[in-house]
Amino acid sequence: MPQLDLTFSQLQANIYQALKDWYEPGSETSPLSDLRLFQQNQRQNGASPRQATNQILLEALEELALTHQEGADLLRKRFLDGLTIYALAGRFNIGEATVYRRQEKALDRLTHLLYDQEIYLRSVYQTELEKRLSLPPAARLFGIEPPLERLRSRLLSSEPGWLLSIEGLGGIGKTALANSLIRQMALSDRFPAVAWVSAKQHEFLPDFERAQLETPALSQAALIDQLLDQVAPGQAFTQSPAQKRALLSQQLKQTPHLVVIDNLETVADYQTLLPLLRELADPSKFMLTSRHSLQAQPDIFCCTLNELNPEDTLAFIRHEAATRGLPLLAEAAEAKLQRIYDVVGGNPLAIKLVVGQLSVLPLAVMLDNLKQVRGKRADALYSFIYWQTWQLLKPVSRQALLVMPLAQTPTLDQLLTLSELDIADLTEALEQLAALSLVQVGGNLETRRYTIHRLTETFLLNEAIQWPTFP
Repeated sequence: MPQLDLTFSQLQANIYQALKDWYEPGSETSPLSDLRLFQQNQRQNGASPRQATNQILLEALEELALTHQEGADLLRKRFLDGLTIYALAGRFNIGEATVYRRQEKALDRLTHLLYDQEIYLRSVYQTELEKRLSLPPAARLFGIEPPLERLRSRLLSSEPGWLLSIEGLGGIGKTALANSLIRQMALSDRFPAVAWVSAKQHEFLPDFERAQLETPALSQAALIDQLLDQVAPGQAFTQSPAQKRALLSQQLKQTPHLVVIDNLETVADYQTLLPLLRELADPSKFMLTSRHSLQAQPDIFCCTLNELNPEDTLAFIRHEAATRGLPLLAEAAEAKLQRIYDVVGGNPLAIKLVVGQLSVLPLAVMLDNLKQVRGKRADALYSFIYWQTWQLLKPVSRQALLVMPLAQTPTLDQLLTLSELDIADLTEALEQLAALSLVQVGGNLETRRYTIHRLTETFLLNEAIQWPTFP
């Protein structure tokens, strides 16, 4: 289900303010400006913020009148006709306190109407966005509010600062944060269009080897082609590289885009792409994710993600356990969950993998296994966790996992072809891989898509072929 950053109480307060502002002079803002309803009305009718706001309210009042005529009439007289509470009490021959109660109930019903419409529009839009951009599945995030708010503030600002970088260890949640932001920003009128490009390496190398690669995972030409496919879909581009570059620049200058470039991991990536991104930016903004820091670049706003604190870690463990149908873990005493944190720390991906193992292994066994890598570097911890998880996989699950990187967000049909498994074995494999947090399931009811984390590719697939249990 797409994430919908809208609360009923917030919407009700905004609707009340919009009603109070009915006769206010026109302004460039509206209490309803974050609504898809508002943005759609402006695009379709070319209306000013005040006109679009009043049109939304007027149509909602007409719909409310179909089922609650009295409430709709009261709101019209109070806000559109400008009658006071005292005058309304006399008009309806009731006390002022009763007028306030009826106004509150009518406002509540009006909010329900607009809330349902908005939720539907957002769901449709985000589902289309997921399909068009092949976004990772939406996820509930923990302990992410401060960096999310800092990045959101920078993205909404019209001041210079067109490049942003989300940085941190592998598995810390950089892609998940970018995924959350692009969904929120796509709902505002700041960025009418969005794009998402992955720059993941196709070689599975340790960090120290990957850092020394001289060939970028994503060339300038490849980035231009991928972005043109998203900003001008359905068009055939036969122009020269220089003409394509000029066309992309024109598109990004005319319409502000929010562009995510995920998994920029090497110096070669940055040296190749940064000059192009600086040329394409303004008013469009680029948000990068990487384990490589860009703090030395003065024109890039850098946001470093740290591990979850103990409180957020325990909440995340309970959430993961509840999601995976592990009630004993979800309801476990805090002291038991603290033992997991003491060994694993607050890295979200490591926690997900450990919770996956706990669907099979007893807690004591899992913790004893992990003690030998306690305090070691993150890559050693991951390597050990993946090794332990690999031991739990059935042969068909290993076979399915090893072909996952051969297609980006593959469908079931693609995995059937790549893995050469029959449907029964592949279904069994995917169920086990999902239960162990090795595979994320996204897409929609008609077309499911399957993804694995970049670290799963790097650690598992680089090392699995050397492990003696390789089938």
